[in-house]
Amino acid sequence: MQDLSIYIHIPFCVRKCLYCDFLSDKPSGNGMSEYAFALINEIKQAGVYAENYNVGTVFIGGGTPSIYGHGVISDIINTLRETFENVRKGSYAPSEVTIECNPGTVDTDKLAEYKKCGVNRISLGLQSANYEELKMLGRIHRYEDWVNSVAAARKAGFDNINVDLISGLPRQSRESFSDTLRRVLEHETEHISVYSLIVEKNTPFYDMYNPDNMTDEQYDEWEREDRAIYDMTYDTLLSGGYNRYEISNYAKPGFECRHNLVYWDRGDYLGFGLGSSSMIDDIRFKNCISLKKYIDYYTQPDADAFKNLTVSPLSDKFYTNPLYEEVQKLTREEQMLEHIMLGLRKTAGIDINEFNERYETDFLKKYDRQVKKWTDAGMLVIKRGKVCCTHRGLNVSNGIIVDFI
Repeated sequence: MQDLSIYIHIPFCVRKCLYCDFLSDKPSGNGMSEYAFALINEIKQAGVYAENYNVGTVFIGGGTPSIYGHGVISDIINTLRETFENVRKGSYAPSEVTIECNPGTVDTDKLAEYKKCGVNRISLGLQSANYEELKMLGRIHRYEDWVNSVAAARKAGFDNINVDLISGLPRQSRESFSDTLRRVLEHETEHISVYSLIVEKNTPFYDMYNPDNMTDEQYDEWEREDRAIYDMTYDTLLSGGYNRYEISNYAKPGFECRHNLVYWDRGDYLGFGLGSSSMIDDIRFKNCISLKKYIDYYTQPDADAFKNLTVSPLSDKFYTNPLYEEVQKLTREEQMLEHIMLGLRKTAGIDINEFNERYETDFLKKYDRQVKKWTDAGMLVIKRGKVCCTHRGLNVSNGIIVDFI
């Protein structure tokens, strides 16, 4: 039986952050309750996968999953448990169940509920400890709200907490972000994710801070400061007892995010909810992004809603329905390039023997030019049967990856 990771998307927020281009927005009318009902119905359908797969990790993301009141997250997780238990008659015991929470939307009772229904990892979005930077981002909370949320999670029994941070904000200084890191380290969370800001088009942030409107001098200064913050973050977190295991992710030993490692290792995962992505047997597909279409389909009577579920000719383990979009069977070459792109993001790199066996090829022979070029430049290294980026290489990993592609 193969391992399967499950992602569940909650597309609602109290207020959409100014920089965010994720599939999320403020709820309206009965949208949240209707969506939860539809989501539960979609999960029930997943029993067709349970005969072949054993659930290893679950990640409930968004949006802001903790926007829901008491009982809803429990209902979703219990439906997932019952669906897989009933079909394969086994125990439901994923090693990691994560839920994303926003400070200010959780309390002790909610967190105790999450713990009771099987959640064992909390991800809290702080982004910055600086109030002016939080206002710039359009966040709804203060640093003190995050502190209170961490304390409440500890009280509820959570010993695996992640904090999300964003660096490289306009006008952000090394001193400001250093202060954020210092204040976060005081709380000894087990995992820290630090993402460099990407100013996405079609967001209010882009209208306010469009890089194209900067002078060359302003843009160069922004890049220099971002790079300095990036290097400072690495030094600070390593000295604080964290290991970097992926470009943007740091963890205390043994607390790496197992769910995200499934993505980076190209494992099978199944997404539930609006716009969620999946990969089964090297077949990529995603749910529709129309909230009305999603709710209408999954709130029909069961006999009608699931009557079009069929086994796909692409794979005898892949089931399809009318809401699946962008269905793509990856070619062998696409699989290899994706493996390289994701593998070089990890500090552990690419296991050469595993790569050769999976794709029936010789990695070092096939990519001789690229490997030689970047090892000679000190950006790649081969050790213990793996090819991985050096510290310097991780800083320019996008260029290395593009060269392979």
